[in-house]
Amino acid sequence: MTKQQFFNVFKEVAEELRSEIFIPVDTGNLKDHGLQYREEGDAYHIWIDLEQAPYMPYTNEPWTSPKWNGKTNPNEGWWEAWCEMFMNRLAQKLRGKLK
Repeated sequence: MTKQQFFNVFKEVAEELRSEIFIPVDTGNLKDHGLQYREEGDAYHIWIDLEQAPYMPYTNEPWTSPKWNGKTNPNEGWWEAWCEMFMNRLAQKLRGKLK
């Protein structure tokens, strides 16, 4: 598989999972504009652009404000779960294991 073929699969998986419910949706900004990826040399990066979605950490982390009266953030850990799903689907499409 060429480097370009791999990146095409990488992009395909990112776009498939962009619409997954793991990404909290209110306005759609986080999934539509926050999720970014790129090829850089021999590395492939995927991240949430905090300039586009500066509130992202608050959707993923535990709620600590007294405002929430000790309630649990229902979206807590979504980014880690999304990344795990991404890696599993990428490995499946590549018919191998990622290390």
